[in-house]
Amino acid sequence: MTSSTLLRPDCLRAALPHPGLPRLALPRPSEVRGVGRIGTASWEPSRRGLLAGGGALAATAGLAACGSGGSAAAGGASGSGAWSFTDDRGKTVRLAKRPRRIAVLTDTVGAALWAAGLRPVAATDSGQGIVTAVGLTWDGVAKIYSADQGVELEALAQARPDLLIDALQPDGTLQVSSRLAAIGKIAPVVGLSMYRPIEEIARTADRLTRSIGTDLTDTAAKAGYERASGALKKAVAANPDLRVGFVFDIDKNTVGVMNAKTWGVLRTVDALGMRLVQVPGGSAHTYSQAVSWENVPSIPADLLVWAVASPLPTNPLWKRTPAVRAGQVWQPKLASWYAYSWANFSVLLDGLATHVHAARPGVGPRA
Repeated sequence: MTSSTLLRPDCLRAALPHPGLPRLALPRPSEVRGVGRIGTASWEPSRRGLLAGGGALAATAGLAACGSGGSAAAGGASGSGAWSFTDDRGKTVRLAKRPRRIAVLTDTVGAALWAAGLRPVAATDSGQGIVTAVGLTWDGVAKIYSADQGVELEALAQARPDLLIDALQPDGTLQVSSRLAAIGKIAPVVGLSMYRPIEEIARTADRLTRSIGTDLTDTAAKAGYERASGALKKAVAANPDLRVGFVFDIDKNTVGVMNAKTWGVLRTVDALGMRLVQVPGGSAHTYSQAVSWENVPSIPADLLVWAVASPLPTNPLWKRTPAVRAGQVWQPKLASWYAYSWANFSVLLDGLATHVHAARPGVGPRA
């Protein structure tokens, strides 16, 4: 099979990936680390990766493209006149016409845009069910990701996108595109941050969707989110001394506590007044800090939120943790955590409001 059967013959020239070529892996969030201590607990860098669809990128040799967007892809764009959008990097992407064929490179971004009303021609499916959690199907949408190869450039090019949407990481790099320059030769890239407060994430998705001329489909969901946000704010005000720890990382040696300075949900609940277990020395580029299992009972939390796909631990040290002994642990559905939409975040904030209201403060150890 020649490259012309895989890639846009009018614009791209590429050699098929050689079996011997290395694949380029995306950075794991835990590679951006911090070290500190909470009380007597010894904290170590997390070694686990982040859910939500980066994966490895399939390296392709000799990829070349004509221009940014390509005349074949942009030719059917709706509307008239030039189009521009300023993304979360502060970079303005400009096209001669509104983009019509849009591909999303991570499923967190895909879920946010799909929920707002945008329908891509191609998207990433990491297998976590994040996109389908917003109630949408893959009918007519090309999947451009596989577990063994990551984002596949040939499949992406075949979709003939005139705009790509990538996730912007806390350190300012694009989750997929920054790891392989050839991505940007297929079409211009807009970067959307998934590490801003919830409202900013969803509003940016709405703004991008409106800009391409698509009607928003999440107006009612936004009203539901505002109600859920108010319910959580009221619950936090009624239980101001409750300390909450969020866990997203676990392995046989450690449990990771999420950094409130990085995660969008934590930044949101922090603004609503929730007392969060802080990551010592955590910067805006640190996803979590890990505590060794022997020190897990020392985590100063009255309520623990288990934001991990893994089942709750059976480790005896976990069972000795004061919040666990008190039954003050909540494991929300993973989709409500990673599917970035007004509706799914409403589910998350409603659940938090219920558990904050019911939990007793002072259960956990003092820091």
